[in-house]
Amino acid sequence: MEAAAPGARTDGRVLVVGAGPSGLVAALELARHRVRARVVDRRAGPVPAEQSRATIVHARTLEVLDRFGLAERLLARGVPITRVEVRERGRPTAHLPLADAGVEGRTRFPCALSVAQSETERILVAALAERGVPVEWGRPVTDVVPDGHGVTVRLGGGDGGDGRRAGTVRARWVVAADGAASTVRRRLGIGFTGGTYPQRGLLADVTFAADAPPPRLRLTLTRGGFVGVLPIGPDRYRLFGAVPPGLAPGGTAGVVSHDPYQRLDARELRRWYDGWFGAAGTLDEVVWASLFRFHSRIADRFARDGVFLVGDAAHVHNPAGGQGLNLGVGDAANLGWKLALVARGEAPPGLLGSYEAERRPVARAITRNTDRGFRLETTAHPVAVWLRSHVAVRLIAVASRWPPVRRTVFRTLSQTWIGYRGSPAVARGRGRGVLRPGDRAPHAPLAATGGGLLDVLRPGGPHLLAFEGLRPSAAARQDAAALGAALAGRYAAAVPVHVVPRSERAAHEAYGARRARLVLLRPDGHVAWAGPWTPRTLATESGAYWYFV
Repeated sequence: MEAAAPGARTDGRVLVVGAGPSGLVAALELARHRVRARVVDRRAGPVPAEQSRATIVHARTLEVLDRFGLAERLLARGVPITRVEVRERGRPTAHLPLADAGVEGRTRFPCALSVAQSETERILVAALAERGVPVEWGRPVTDVVPDGHGVTVRLGGGDGGDGRRAGTVRARWVVAADGAASTVRRRLGIGFTGGTYPQRGLLADVTFAADAPPPRLRLTLTRGGFVGVLPIGPDRYRLFGAVPPGLAPGGTAGVVSHDPYQRLDARELRRWYDGWFGAAGTLDEVVWASLFRFHSRIADRFARDGVFLVGDAAHVHNPAGGQGLNLGVGDAANLGWKLALVARGEAPPGLLGSYEAERRPVARAITRNTDRGFRLETTAHPVAVWLRSHVAVRLIAVASRWPPVRRTVFRTLSQTWIGYRGSPAVARGRGRGVLRPGDRAPHAPLAATGGGLLDVLRPGGPHLLAFEGLRPSAAARQDAAALGAALAGRYAAAVPVHVVPRSERAAHEAYGARRARLVLLRPDGHVAWAGPWTPRTLATESGAYWYFV
């Protein structure tokens, strides 16, 4: 292997299988905590632009990337999407927000970003290379054998004449990010429960000759389901939707390959576009077009014998709401720091059990919700078709005017609702105040620096926020040095303490700190523990030391 980045470990304890967004984020999270993973992928290289499937990056994913210093890079390559325009018979009838600076659960990124998956992967691969972690392309996994002390993995040979041969490698832990057809999951015998929808879907990238749609997601409800137009870059748009009856009946018309994503002839796409999209611009070039099947499946387990499933290897669902890529990145961000701290001896191995406990319920909830939404959008029942065509858009138009509805839509799609209350990796008990253990810590701007409160998380590790309080407190407080001393010896590594002065009113309000308050943050931006700032707090609140619970 190439030389490691300064401070990174090179003991080969973690093998990441799959260099899609989930696998790359897992490796970056490990590198952020100074553990250098080995990353392999069966593909010959990054996903090409014409095979970019995922296009929506939501606020929660941008928050994850911001901890690596990558959010601004991605924003520069994409198109911010602030609202969904719902249309009926070619006319706009309602708007739903994908941006709202005042939403509950503050975020630095109050929008969705439309960007090709190829661009996302390119930025992540480059960031890993900057940290001394190359991706080994053309390295398929052919077998996985855990034995209780580690995992033996059989790798195929290299691609492109690089001289690498098939061989066996040994890892303490394996992160399986190798997609819905995961070899690792199948070799371990983990079930993938669910099914396939009868409807076909369509993805296509096109350009417009004239009357190009504005930079927003345009969604049209039809008798057959829904279709949409999404800008993904300069002069390029993504068409998507549930294929209506009559297009590719029986899965054959217009299909020119037997790939899982079956290429569709441009003439068939034009016919479909003209008949179903209404007035959405004049189609010019068809860059590529594919038919595909909608699946909904979730792994029976997310972890077994030192192997952890993330992303599509753990769950797949229909693309309603653009949740897939974002859900996988959330898996990786949750797992990566836990693996790193255990590998470095800074947390007990039991911490790894919280990965499945936290992420599988989230995946089940998102899969269940997208299933419900998709069935409502595509069911062929006559009553549902009539309601969708005549009532749904009007209800959306009325409901979307209410601020609570707008906040709910944003929080649901952005995944800022996700929390881990009751997890074994946060303090026990109900907690007190506006934030509870397991909650996502909100972004709050800092007047003194021009940055944000969560910038403290970028170096990795846990961090303690010490709020002075907006109102004077009768309780005697400790200074930052005393807080650090209280933590020393109870945790295997130093825990930085950040005093938030009373002058930072926005931060105090966001964290419910009218009186002096302490908030211990996990490396992934969730609250591990919160309580009053008093001399005895850290001595008596043993739940604060959540790595050892």
